[in-house]
Amino acid sequence: MDCPKCGKKIGENDNVCTNCGVVIKENSENTKLSTKLFNKKNKKKNPLETSKLGKTEKLRSKFGLKHLKILFAIIAVALIVLLIITLVVSIASAKGKKLASKTSEYIGKTVAVAESKLDVHFKDKSGYSGLNKALEFDYVEESEDSVKVDGMTYPEWAVLITVDKKQNIKSVKYCDFKLLKKNIKGVECDKLINLDKYDKGTSFDKVLDSVKIDPYSISYSNDLVTYRYRYWYDSDTGDEQQVILDVSFDGDNKFLYYSSDLVYPANL
Repeated sequence: MDCPKCGKKIGENDNVCTNCGVVIKENSENTKLSTKLFNKKNKKKNPLETSKLGKTEKLRSKFGLKHLKILFAIIAVALIVLLIITLVVSIASAKGKKLASKTSEYIGKTVAVAESKLDVHFKDKSGYSGLNKALEFDYVEESEDSVKVDGMTYPEWAVLITVDKKQNIKSVKYCDFKLLKKNIKGVECDKLINLDKYDKGTSFDKVLDSVKIDPYSISYSNDLVTYRYRYWYDSDTGDEQQVILDVSFDGDNKFLYYSSDLVYPANL
């Protein structure tokens, strides 16, 4: 074999020309070894083989893709069921509130007229003794489901009607006993709710932005709507002070006045 540089004869297995010193070819074994070491050093690690796996990769490696899909399907079904239950409860509560609002449109007219227009039959007595004893009314419509509040059984909601001697509707009241069931003391607040800053005629939404809790009853009478709230806060003495707050609006949803009654334990 001739050297490609100087042209002189060299051996077939020579890697370097003995005459001019030019490298003819690299040692194949050394090349293979170097290549192997280089590849080993620079080989990218498989993320699934590292100890710091993501949550999904951990689950996938532990249970397999099939089991992971089943797990996600179960979670999805559970969330859907929870959403349906929440919607059903919300719709049930809204039914009573909507009925009270619609019935209030017939204040000054007879109960018979309201029943005919609303396609509902009001009873003269509740199916729950606790409601009959606790509140005054002449007619009532209530939910089929019940709740226990402070040991007494009530309907989840009720629409109460009072009438005059001619059976004309004087007032309509919506009561949400399910809301009271959550805590008979009411909702926890940071402090006493003060609405003194609002003048008569302030919009409904602006006033309620300062209340920020749900009413457990709504009362309708001639050109007057009163929202009643129950809440409590930690007083300066460290006691849990309960409060009943009434906020009244006119027929145009303009603020009229409010009152706060502090609640103290009875029959001590």
